[in-house]
Amino acid sequence: MRFVFETIHEHYRTLALNKHQTEVVTCAEYFSLKMNEPLKLDLNSIYFIPEGVLSIAMDEDPHIIGTTIEYMPVGLLEYLCPVVSFKYVALTPAKVLKISISDFERIFFNTSADYAKELTTILSYMLIVVLDVHVERRTDSGYYTIKAMLRRYLYRRTVNAQESEGIANFIIRRTNLSRSYVFRVLAALKEGEYITIKKGKLISIDKKLPNDF
Repeated sequence: MRFVFETIHEHYRTLALNKHQTEVVTCAEYFSLKMNEPLKLDLNSIYFIPEGVLSIAMDEDPHIIGTTIEYMPVGLLEYLCPVVSFKYVALTPAKVLKISISDFERIFFNTSADYAKELTTILSYMLIVVLDVHVERRTDSGYYTIKAMLRRYLYRRTVNAQESEGIANFIIRRTNLSRSYVFRVLAALKEGEYITIKKGKLISIDKKLPNDF
């Protein structure tokens, strides 16, 4: 089976993974992030994003390697493996809930077996999404990567209507493809009436994309 982000994420969104939310909200500090504002991690805290989406990148690397998914505990990777460092930036205006490490461990490890199971499921889907990104972008064909990114872009805009990033920048920020190659492929697909782009944003894929470029 080939991973497809839309299928994975849509199934994830059908799961009941919100039983822990009341406990989190009760002890959380709330704040907001503006679009393009970075989240500055306090390594003694865990963060949840109830509204909006954050990009994820390796520290000091401009390429986006993924985005947050619902219920994802931001900061947990850094807490459990302090030798890694990620950078989180708001792709849309976002709301953030911040709780202490002690409250996180109390809620998910000491309060309820159901909460621990929810956390395990969330972390499992985080891994699956990362593997999907690896399959999608570690290909010998730059064109194949662009085809996959076109579908991902349309899906992300469906899920997050506030995202305003243009399609070319969306692809360039997430891959190692050159700017000139990305623009050349997009221009050819637009000229061939395979896709509709307005003001830099992909509006639709209008017919089956060519197998090769």
